[in-house]
Amino acid sequence: MFSKDGLMDEIRARFAHVDSCPFQGERVFFENAGGALTLKSVVQTSAFYAAIPDNQGRDNVAAAELMQVIAKAKDDMAVMFNKSSGQFFVGESGTELLFRMIRTAVVESADGGRVIGSSLEHPASRSAAIRWAGIAEKEYVSVPHNDATGSVSAKDYARHITADTRVATILHTSPVTGMAVDVEAVAALIRECAPDCLIIVDGIQHAAHGRLDLTAYGVDGYAVSPYKVFSRHGYGLAWVS
Repeated sequence: MFSKDGLMDEIRARFAHVDSCPFQGERVFFENAGGALTLKSVVQTSAFYAAIPDNQGRDNVAAAELMQVIAKAKDDMAVMFNKSSGQFFVGESGTELLFRMIRTAVVESADGGRVIGSSLEHPASRSAAIRWAGIAEKEYVSVPHNDATGSVSAKDYARHITADTRVATILHTSPVTGMAVDVEAVAALIRECAPDCLIIVDGIQHAAHGRLDLTAYGVDGYAVSPYKVFSRHGYGLAWVS
């Protein structure tokens, strides 16, 4: 694929600040865990909509067009995530959306029971789960990750899942080790033991590196941060069942 003459130049031309930083000067961008290069089309689109004075939902031509753009974006999300049911929504960031989903899942679940996650997780899910488990007076259980694999498996979760597990969090791919988790297998294991458990997934690092298939995963919430998928900072995308 990359043997085509000029292809790499065409790809590089689509991104802003590929080989230089406006503050640092020339550099090679290797900030894998912290973000990604931004597509020039994202900058152009953001500038276009930032300049429009109208709000969606108003009774004018611009507002009607904005509503159509939002509807199209949700349809595109359904394709990207491979999920036509449930609801897509946006927030301040992927971290903020995870916090909201985990808070709601924990607080609204039945009294008592457990909230479970793993030591592999980013604070985006782990800190939220620990905080709200404490507020809701539920036990927080941490599944130790596997140092040898840099991941956590369904087998690791199996040692800690009980029938009274109310909420479970899963990190899809670690920004530290770079290793993915088999979300489908972990979720299936949880459902066998605790079928009513609400499962929330941090897909922030995974979305830029792996295929998304919410239809297969069998989970209840999934969040991504678009700035890691060649978009920009300042918002997050989430899905709830």
